[in-house]
Amino acid sequence: MSLGEMVESPNFRLYDAMSAIEIMDPKMDTGYKSQEDMTLEKAEELGLVSDQVEPQLLVGLMDQLLMYYLLWLDGHTIVQTCFSCLYLQDAPRLLKPLPALGSFVDALLIACQHAKVWDDEDFMPTMFNVDFQASSVFSNDSAKVNEKIKAEREKQDAATACRFIGRYMSALVALAKPKPSTLSSAKGLLAKCTQLLQKKMQDSAQPPSDAVKKRFDASMNRKLLVPGPPRQVTPIEDPKVVFSMWAKHIHELSVSCTLLSKPLGDLLDGVIKEEKSNVLSRSVAQLVVSESGFVRELMQESLEVHLFPAEAAQHCKKQAEPFLQRCESMFLHMLKLTHLNRARRFRRLAHVFPDFNELQHDAYRLDDTLKATFGANLKYSRPTWGFIMDHALQAMITKLLIGFQLDIYEEAELHMIYWYVDYLCGLRIYYLNEIFFAKENAGAKKKAVRPKDASGKGNRPKNPPFSLLLLEAIQSMVRGLFRLLAYCLAEDLLLSPQSVRAGLAQRFVLRFRCLETFRLPHLPSYHDFDQSAVLAEDPAERRSVLSAAQSSFHEASQLLEKVQAALKEDGAERGDDLPKALRRVVVANQLGITQLNRLEHSELSSKKVVAEAVHHPHFVSIQVLDKKKEASNGS
Repeated sequence: MSLGEMVESPNFRLYDAMSAIEIMDPKMDTGYKSQEDMTLEKAEELGLVSDQVEPQLLVGLMDQLLMYYLLWLDGHTIVQTCFSCLYLQDAPRLLKPLPALGSFVDALLIACQHAKVWDDEDFMPTMFNVDFQASSVFSNDSAKVNEKIKAEREKQDAATACRFIGRYMSALVALAKPKPSTLSSAKGLLAKCTQLLQKKMQDSAQPPSDAVKKRFDASMNRKLLVPGPPRQVTPIEDPKVVFSMWAKHIHELSVSCTLLSKPLGDLLDGVIKEEKSNVLSRSVAQLVVSESGFVRELMQESLEVHLFPAEAAQHCKKQAEPFLQRCESMFLHMLKLTHLNRARRFRRLAHVFPDFNELQHDAYRLDDTLKATFGANLKYSRPTWGFIMDHALQAMITKLLIGFQLDIYEEAELHMIYWYVDYLCGLRIYYLNEIFFAKENAGAKKKAVRPKDASGKGNRPKNPPFSLLLLEAIQSMVRGLFRLLAYCLAEDLLLSPQSVRAGLAQRFVLRFRCLETFRLPHLPSYHDFDQSAVLAEDPAERRSVLSAAQSSFHEASQLLEKVQAALKEDGAERGDDLPKALRRVVVANQLGITQLNRLEHSELSSKKVVAEAVHHPHFVSIQVLDKKKEASNGS
């Protein structure tokens, strides 16, 4: 058909064609390409499938299947990725004469079956009537498939790929029922996968040949797709990109194997923090944290940190057990949200604060019972209330910071977000200081003299944990960002639309309305923010704001040095990537402040400031640019 022509038939009349155009019926887009679609019969006639495959082509087919598997995990359909391989259209018949490729496909299909993902992702491996068990060549039992792979080891060309997919399949089978023993086994298998992947990168880091590409054709399964516009899956031809994606995926799965050893606070922050981690890694993590009894153990450990007496489960069981059950349900839900994609997590976190508020009231009543039961033996007067308050504040901070990754904030409101985060961090630091101070002085015979803290952070412990130091560093940094961005806005250095600045009051309500459902000691209002963000009219006095921002960043830098020192003394596997990233943010902004301080007030009109999350996804770094140079570069 030529452009502009339409077809009329008894089943598709002119009226139907015109209606299809109006409603964008997919038939108008895809219905008349059926003659170009590949079929298995056509592939056999062309010699694209046969019972003899050259070693180089065999390795290429395996590499291409591994690439399409990653694209499937990335959200594309199974019939346009893995099942676009011509050999998989009738695998039992076509692959029986090819034992190496047949055992590889069996392992891949078992991996697809065990790539269980949380159903909320609308990602199901059994869609499109694909029968994995009927498609298996030799067996759909993982143990038998591994035996078959071992038998094919003498074929050196494909041995590495077969061993890799065998280890990966076994790891997913172990992760399907996460327990301490199976997680340890899975971690070992994934470590072997990493070694085999490095060997494979050295052996066969070549782009797919034309012969390999011809044996993958998604048009064969077009009839299985749901009605809709044509959707193309663009294969990745650079083998280095594919291998790096596999390395990242295996690392994410390995991290999931360590979740049982993480504290509750770390899990709620999100352990898998890779950029755009695929759905399988997040869902495996979801399966691990959903293991029976795991959340209760996490809660008990966290409650002990907040000085909840271990004997309370025995002496106050009638009041404590219902509270713990409600908390268990709540934190299981929170862990589920942690392993959603960012957009869903951001939306659903807005609805958890009413539940936290109810738990706060329950905790207050339980603390009264603990006081009556334990009296002076109670180390801290409000252990369960502090436990709920701490995690509610953590959820609030997380929700606000995720917005930076989703890029939903305008430049003119960044200082408003950081101002609110500063307040929430300050509250959390205050309560944690109280708890750790009480913990340090729990065994003292005399009542310890409380050290004075001019910063208003409460009773400071002598040896605060590195997590508390890190939180204090983040607070100092966001306070510096608030002051710096407020100065840039006042001097019109940030090129933000005037309409956005005029609507900050409405944006304040929009951004923080969901947080108001949880009772805070003081609910910040827009008036509070406006009073904090107002700068003096005298340009000379405004410079003091830059000095205050510089001192905040200097304080953050000192605290980050203490954090890194604490990490070295700790000697655990926890890396210092986060403190390093935060230090880069601090240094970049200190450099920007130095540049602004060197400028005369009359020179500011020729400059502009760009605020971008370059070194950390949540915290921006400013860059001072010349308007004229930018304009000339743009032209």
